[in-house]
Amino acid sequence: MDLIDKINNLREEQKINQLKISKFIGLSAPHVSDALNRKGRKFQAEHIPKLAKLFKVSESYLLGSEDIVYVKNIPLIGFASCGIPSNYDLNGYESVPVSAKLYKEGMYAVQAEGESMSPKINDRNIVYCNAHQHINNGDIVHYSIDGESGIKKYKMNEKGDTISLVPLNIDYDVISIHADEHVVLKMAKVVGVVDTDF
Repeated sequence: MDLIDKINNLREEQKINQLKISKFIGLSAPHVSDALNRKGRKFQAEHIPKLAKLFKVSESYLLGSEDIVYVKNIPLIGFASCGIPSNYDLNGYESVPVSAKLYKEGMYAVQAEGESMSPKINDRNIVYCNAHQHINNGDIVHYSIDGESGIKKYKMNEKGDTISLVPLNIDYDVISIHADEHVVLKMAKVVGVVDTDF
C-alpha cells in the first residue's frame, strides 16, 4: 500500500472527510481531492506529520512501514527544567505522539536538557512521564522542588527519612532532601525516552 491507499483506508475507517483533512493540514479542498484521487497533485513531506496527527498513526506507517502503529498525543510541557505544572494541568501545550499501546492517563512529555542522566537519557531526548504511576526505589523521575526541576533516579534511604535524586552521570551532584526540610517536592515516573534525532 502506498501513502494514498493508506490515507483513504484510514479516512474510511475513521470517517474523516476530505474537508477535514484540508482544514487540518492547511491545503485547499481541491488540492486534497486531487491528491486522494491521484489527479496530479500530491501531499508533500511537510504534510506527513499533520496527516499522522490527524489519523493518530505513526509517521513511519504513512511513509512506508506496513505495520500500523496507532498513537495518542500527549502534552510536551517544555524542557526538563520547566517544572511540572501545579495539579498536573496539562492543557494548552504543544503535543507529541506516543504509541497507543504505551499510553496511560496522566502522561506528559518533557525535553531533556543536559547530560546528567547520560547515557540513558541524553540532551534533547523526549522523555515520557506519568504523573499517576507509582514510584519505586530506583525509578527515574521527573521532579520539581519548589519550582526547580530535572530528571534523576529516585532513592529513599532505609529509615525512610531522606530522598536522594541521583544522576547517572557521576560528574553531577546528588540532591538529598531530608524529612525535616520544608520543600515542595512533586514527582512523576519516567516511562519512556525517544531520541529526537531519529
